Amino acid sequence: MKNSVVIIIAIAILAISFFVFTSTPLFIRGYSIAKTGLGEISGPLLRVAGKPADGIRYVFENYVNLVGTKKENARLRKKLDAYLLEHQRLSEIEQENKRLKGMLNLMEQRPKTMVAARVVGEDVKNWFRCLIIDKGRSSGLAPKMPVITPKGLVGQVVECDRWVTKVMVINDTNSSVDVYVEGRNSRGILEGTGQSPLKLKYVRKNDEIEVGDRLITSGKDGIYPKGLATGIVTTVNRNKPGIFAEVEVVPFNNFTRLEEVLVIKK
Repeated sequence: MKNSVVIIIAIAILAISFFVFTSTPLFIRGYSIAKTGLGEISGPLLRVAGKPADGIRYVFENYVNLVGTKKENARLRKKLDAYLLEHQRLSEIEQENKRLKGMLNLMEQRPKTMVAARVVGEDVKNWFRCLIIDKGRSSGLAPKMPVITPKGLVGQVVECDRWVTKVMVINDTNSSVDVYVEGRNSRGILEGTGQSPLKLKYVRKNDEIEVGDRLITSGKDGIYPKGLATGIVTTVNRNKPGIFAEVEVVPFNNFTRLEEVLVIKK
């Protein structure tokens, strides 16, 4: 019986020793039995088994990052849009402030003869162009009164109701303004074409006029006072037949974007 116990203990010790011996190269030395036997089989299997897990982990991490990036981009885009809207609003306020300051400066020069009004509509039919303003007879307005802005001449009152007024702008085909070239002796009649540019008629080919010259009202047509800026010369063609040059003029005002005007009361 004792011999049997001794044999069992001896076998157990040998088994443990053998296990330790065979395990050491596999985990510590990295060669011998592990490299030539079990290691060559288990290594690739472990690597293959690990790749799907790494791939899933990579996809998941990138998905999380992508979702986070999209949310951040959306937040930043929303913030940028808000900044742009605010910038546009402030820019519009600044432009309005400049316009109103210019109007105020003009009104201070002639406080009893000017009426400020807002443009509330347009009446455009073929080549006829008129603006509707929110002042009328109740404010002392009447036909043939000149209408201006700080930039220059707009046109004249043609119809007047109690509360609203129709203004014919200088690019209307029925409009004609007696003007002269600033700093020169040349004169002509500025006529509307229904659009821009306008035509300066009756300028002789030998008259002093060049591209870039400014045109000013002469005060000799009985409607517009002298000295109102009207436009700038953009074309002078002296090669056409006849005694008159062909002259084109761009008005200082953009009539499609006017918001406020001043009416000069006579």
